[in-house]
Amino acid sequence: MDFVSEKGSLSRTVDKDESFLDEPMTIEIPGYNANIQFGPKETQKALLKVDLLILPPIVLCFCFLQFDRTNIGNALTDSLRNDINIGNKEVNLAQTLFTVGFIITELPFNIISKYIGPERFLPITMFLWGIVTWSQIFMKNSAGLCATRFFIGALEGGYIPGFALYISKFYTNQELAFRYAIFWAANSFAGALGGPLSIGLLSLGGRGGLRGWQWLFLIEGVLTCFLGVVAYLYFPHNAARPKSFFGKSYSLFTQREASILVTRVINNDPTKALRYGKPVLPSHILETFRDWRLYGHLVAALLSMVMISPMNTYAPSIIKSLGFTSLQANGLNSVGSICALIWSVSLAFSSDKLQERGLHISIGYLWGAVGLLWLALAPANVGKWILYGGVVWTQMGMGSAQAISAAWLTSKMEDYKRPIALAAYVMCIQLANFPGNQLFRTQDAPRYKYGLIVAASCAIAAAVVILVWKLLYRLFDGGDSGVEAKNDLNTSEDRGTDVNV
Repeated sequence: MDFVSEKGSLSRTVDKDESFLDEPMTIEIPGYNANIQFGPKETQKALLKVDLLILPPIVLCFCFLQFDRTNIGNALTDSLRNDINIGNKEVNLAQTLFTVGFIITELPFNIISKYIGPERFLPITMFLWGIVTWSQIFMKNSAGLCATRFFIGALEGGYIPGFALYISKFYTNQELAFRYAIFWAANSFAGALGGPLSIGLLSLGGRGGLRGWQWLFLIEGVLTCFLGVVAYLYFPHNAARPKSFFGKSYSLFTQREASILVTRVINNDPTKALRYGKPVLPSHILETFRDWRLYGHLVAALLSMVMISPMNTYAPSIIKSLGFTSLQANGLNSVGSICALIWSVSLAFSSDKLQERGLHISIGYLWGAVGLLWLALAPANVGKWILYGGVVWTQMGMGSAQAISAAWLTSKMEDYKRPIALAAYVMCIQLANFPGNQLFRTQDAPRYKYGLIVAASCAIAAAVVILVWKLLYRLFDGGDSGVEAKNDLNTSEDRGTDVNV
């Protein structure tokens, strides 16, 4: 049985079979007020503050993560290949090592992040991978490329699931798909901004004795370091607990707004309070991987994302091969990202509005498959703009449903399992890079028909898997709803009415 004290602490009588807690305990939750009453207007005002003050800075930081992991594709349209004497084989190896680094640190970094707080830990790692990013200007050969890509990947590990957990502190489970879509939309923001940004930075080639690709790595790396410092100073521990420096702090929220945000989240899903500020235990890892609900999301994520690494790396080159210049290719590469942003956010908004997950996810996967087949099967004599349309359609579908699936997985797991589940989910997305990095072979250039068809087949299989999981949830786990419904928790939008307390 759960109950909340008037002072804002949550107590729970623990059953013997609940291995994640050994004995009854009281956990103090900063900002929780069991007696506070609030209505829709106050809720909307508080949520709007989160939407404007918390989400956009997180998205901006995620953009630079995406810049630093994908700018290799922009650099390849410059003189990087000739300057350090590399080909597709070396690029694919470097990208594979990036993925290895990312996967190695994903789980341990997320465990550390959960314990000391993502708002502390992740900006530090951001600063460090920014250093590695700008240090790429000193690369002389393929060994330097492989080393820097590995360390960028390793230092980026844990960032995505860590900030996904941080976001969940501010929103109920029913609101997460749309906000996660905005978070994941950083991929699209970065793609949209990366093209024009790369055009400007590559055009600096020759100045200061640096090539265009060196300016690209230098400036994006320095900006990443700067944002890491700002993020460390800016992000609060939670809505009710700002960071303090030299005995001073400035809160983004009023005391009442903070209480509303914290209280409604805990009322919606009390499991978020049970291990507040506690470390992840080894037993949590075992229990998470014993949970059958995890695996449909993992398999679907892996299959659906086989397309993303080769497309991120080679899309500018594919566009260039259609008859466009390097600068045009980098600019046109942004169009698909803008379309992807609109499509992914719209799909997630619809999913939250209708409270339906499985069909929305499968539609997102199939959208990308259609684009891949379009690009692969179009006749050889078709116009370049028709083929470019296939690139745009593919980019729209890439990752468009991952935020919905992550939100669904999050809502299906008790909170103590979420750090592990989200880390495993992002690891599977990265594992897709292993086969993905090998799909686009030099002998298949410039259309890469073989790789495109394989990636499309994987995306279709992912849609099938997620629909099977939807059926299993309907039969055995309460449909699309999460733990708050299964445990008969209070999922109402607000408690009480607008009054002064």
